[in-house]
Amino acid sequence: MPEIWLGYGDSEIILDIKYENILNIIKPEINPLDQVKISSSIRNNLNLQNSTLILITTPFPRMWEIIKIIRDLANESRIESVDILLLSKPFSFKLRQDISKETFDIARIESEEVLKKISQYKNIILMDKIEYDPVFGFSGSPAKLIKKCYPQVMNQIYASVIGEPPKPGLCGEALKISIEVLSKMDCQLIHVLSDRYRIASMYFGHHISSFMTAISSFQEETSITSDYSKSAFISGNSTYSSQITLGNSLNLLWNNCHSVTDGGTIVLLSENRGGINEGAISKYVEGRLDLNGLDKYQYIYELEHINFLQVLREKYEIILISTLPQVYLNKLGIKSISKIKDGLDWIIKKNGKFSKTNIIPTSEITKVTNTAT
Repeated sequence: MPEIWLGYGDSEIILDIKYENILNIIKPEINPLDQVKISSSIRNNLNLQNSTLILITTPFPRMWEIIKIIRDLANESRIESVDILLLSKPFSFKLRQDISKETFDIARIESEEVLKKISQYKNIILMDKIEYDPVFGFSGSPAKLIKKCYPQVMNQIYASVIGEPPKPGLCGEALKISIEVLSKMDCQLIHVLSDRYRIASMYFGHHISSFMTAISSFQEETSITSDYSKSAFISGNSTYSSQITLGNSLNLLWNNCHSVTDGGTIVLLSENRGGINEGAISKYVEGRLDLNGLDKYQYIYELEHINFLQVLREKYEIILISTLPQVYLNKLGIKSISKIKDGLDWIIKKNGKFSKTNIIPTSEITKVTNTAT
């Protein structure tokens, strides 16, 4: 049997599966940049000055080596006022652990404070991982800022999502609106293609619109051609929050559910140590969200997931490996199992002992395209 490790929360678990049951293991090839290239890229593309704010809109494990190089560059240039803030909910245990190992100051900022804070600095540097996203097409600093700091804009974007399936990898209305709204923001951007262990590419820009160039390069590196299958295992853990809540995990699902044929089964690794966020999913499982009003609501955090579940509920059988109580998942029309082996046994029982499944270990940075198209 091949040894296949899939992310589950901050750790990994092994999928024991026979070669004859694997259609494809679908993931981008991560050719790591060495430290010299990372350092030279930062030094050649980043402008530092006094009164600089580095705002990291999604904390991710490979950000530390980038921050260290920026701090070294600031010290060499005798620039003292460089502040680092993470746009984040209360830090996860793993993130707190990693912060405790560093010698520089780093703090958390709430979404309600971001726009006021940005106005207090002369030089803004936005940093994030670039990923696929079912609403915006691509996730990075522009999408994160709009989603967390511009509720009125999210109302407009949600109106374009309602009744529609996920659209990862498409530069649609949501992303166009985001770029337009943020176009007057004077900032530099660093976006990173990385898994949990290595940086493959870095994309720099000096205007919000440069994100469009970044996603073009990102898509070329991460779009993988494969036959679609009757089943798939989907996972991802290249940020600290990839599976921390149900909403985070569902993004992994929506990014590649299209790679499973109608009536197929998707096993989603979804640890969810942080439970269910205070948002639309929580309201729905508690009976405080009426599905008949989905097209009338103002945007509530993670309301898109309720929409996607309604649109796709008859198309796929969704099974979660999660710590969440089954009673919550039942209300969402999702099955739950405790072990990854149970998921494989379920698929083989349903599709036959010679059936083949796709395995997508890093769905946040993978877009499966059909061989036939």
